[in-house]
Amino acid sequence: MALTTILLKPDELTRNTIMGGNIDVDRFLPMIKIAQNTMIKPLLGKTLYDKICLDFENDDLAGDYLEMYEDYIKEMVIHSSSEIYLSQGAYMVSNNGISKMKSDANESVSKEEVDYLVQSARKIYNHYERQFLAWIKEKDITEYPKEDTNRHSNRINVGGWSLKRKKC
Repeated sequence: MALTTILLKPDELTRNTIMGGNIDVDRFLPMIKIAQNTMIKPLLGKTLYDKICLDFENDDLAGDYLEMYEDYIKEMVIHSSSEIYLSQGAYMVSNNGISKMKSDANESVSKEEVDYLVQSARKIYNHYERQFLAWIKEKDITEYPKEDTNRHSNRINVGGWSLKRKKC
């Protein structure tokens, strides 16, 4: 299996979210990979995603690609990863089963409070995604599948749900 390029520097997730800087990287690294593979790669398309990853690895992002990365991709990775971590980060699966992390000095939060934090991170991600889609329409990024920009034209978004349009 190919290695996933992590499109963030080590401290960017914790510096730009409510996640504390003392969280073990091994706890949130899988969330970054999931966010990139399930949200960022489908949004960019494989060709553009691969180019961004390669240029990021080689420290070679420039021009529109650098602007795209700095203004949109990095922010989407941060907030989508945060959303996933907030929903799963309190739990640990080990040989002893599934446990919830708790410290004696901290107060546990309710499911409603966690859901609120997850929704907040999702709203921020959606904001950057909308800005990205508007930005990329104005650019000539050859790797972006312009002919595929209407790939969801048979879908309609209603209240956060993506529904199939009725065929007439």
